[in-house]
Amino acid sequence: MMNIKRTCLIACALGSFAVPAYADHTEDVPPVTSAPDGQYAVMRGVQGPAGMLSARILLDINLSADLAGKPISLAPDLYYSATDKLQFGLLHEGPMGWQARPGVGLCLTGEDNGCPKGVYDNVGFDVMYGVAFGDFHMSTHTSLFVNSFDPWTMNLALGAAAKLHLGTRFALLLDPKVAIALTERETQDDAIYIPLELQLQAGAATTLKLLTGLSGGLSTFGDSYEIPLGFGLLQNLTRHFDLGVRFSFDNLLGHETVGVGRADTRSLALLVNVRS
Repeated sequence: MMNIKRTCLIACALGSFAVPAYADHTEDVPPVTSAPDGQYAVMRGVQGPAGMLSARILLDINLSADLAGKPISLAPDLYYSATDKLQFGLLHEGPMGWQARPGVGLCLTGEDNGCPKGVYDNVGFDVMYGVAFGDFHMSTHTSLFVNSFDPWTMNLALGAAAKLHLGTRFALLLDPKVAIALTERETQDDAIYIPLELQLQAGAATTLKLLTGLSGGLSTFGDSYEIPLGFGLLQNLTRHFDLGVRFSFDNLLGHETVGVGRADTRSLALLVNVRS
C-alpha cells in the first residue's frame, strides 16, 4: 500500500510539471523595459523572456560561530525560458533560493568540514508558468526536489512566485511554497518555505536587497521555524553577466536553538549570473 501511495504521489508530481506545457502560451508578453538585460532588474518580472538560457551560480560559505568555512559549497541553478510564460529549471539551492544555507550542490570541503554527505547529494527540477504581468507579476511555481540520493528522499514543492512593483525603484518579491514529502515520510516532514526580498534599484545597474523569509517543518513548526535576515547586492556588468554578494544571519528572528545564539548562524554567498 505504501509503495502504491508513493507511486501515485510521484505521478502527481510529474504530472504537475506537464500541465503548463499544454496551456496556451503562444501570446507574447510585452517587455517591462527596453534596457539591456540585467539593467533595471527591479522593474522586471519573476522569470526570463522567451529563448533565454541563464545560470545563477553561488559560492556559499558558512560563517557561523566556530564553523567558518565549514562547509563551502558551489550551487548552480540553470534556467531555460521556452516562451515568455513558461520556464524550466535545474536547481541546487533548494526551496529558499539564494538564501539557502551552505552545503547544497557541490560541497567542496568534505564530510569532516561540514558537508552533509560527500560531494554531490541533491538536485531539483523546476517549472514556472506566468499568469499575471504588469505592476504585479505572478507565476505558478512547481519544484521537485531530490534532497538526498542515499536514502532517496524527495519532495514536491507547490506554490507561486510573485513580484509587486512599488513604482520604478522598489519591488517586493516573494516565493511561498509548501513542500510535500514523497518518500521516507517516517523521517521527512512536510514543510513551508517563504523567501522574501525587498528590492531597491539604486542605479540602472545596481540592485540592493533586504532578505528575509520563513521556513519550518509543518508537524514541528513551533520548534523548528527559522527566520533569516540578510542583505544582498547585485551589480550588472554587461547584458550577459552580473556579480552579486549576500550576507545573512540565517536564523536571527526564528526559534532559538538551545546553546546557539541568534547571531551565531551566518553565511556568505558570492553570486554570478550568466545569460545567453
